Amino acid sequence: MINRNITEWLFYKSIYKRSIGKDEWDDDKWLDLHFPHEEIFCKQILESSLDDFVKVLIWVFKDRYPIEFSGLETSMYGLDEEGVPFHEEINTRKLQDIEPMLVEADDFQGIQHVSIKFKESQSNVFLWVEEELEDKEYTKEEDELTVYNLTDSPIDRIEVEENSFTIYVNQDKVVY
Repeated sequence: MINRNITEWLFYKSIYKRSIGKDEWDDDKWLDLHFPHEEIFCKQILESSLDDFVKVLIWVFKDRYPIEFSGLETSMYGLDEEGVPFHEEINTRKLQDIEPMLVEADDFQGIQHVSIKFKESQSNVFLWVEEELEDKEYTKEEDELTVYNLTDSPIDRIEVEENSFTIYVNQDKVVY
């Protein structure tokens, strides 16, 4: 099970993020939050069950915007022979149950959406999403695609099919 209590590093923006002459490594709080928590959390993501993985991805976005999401994203990358991360056609999850995670982001607004495609159909994915959203207000639209529209959340909507799900970020609710 993924430990959600060690995730504050995902949401903390260093006071030195855009400083001249200093960076995150000069920020004691940033260091305390990241080490060893980031490594432990990312390892748990790679070793977790599929339902826990899906629920935690939703949880990461549903109340706050994860400023440091790139740390989680890069943990899913493979490494080339020189140790440089790359993500093409690589899935480093132990269970090999998803295709490589796709994150669409831009330099000005950050993450637009996060998409996961399952290697096998998951009829329970709708239940996983609803269990994670039970404390949020949302509407559900069912057609070829099931769409969960959230209110008062950094998540605008979650589009779900048995073979995939995508979290769309509500840029109006993102607080850095």
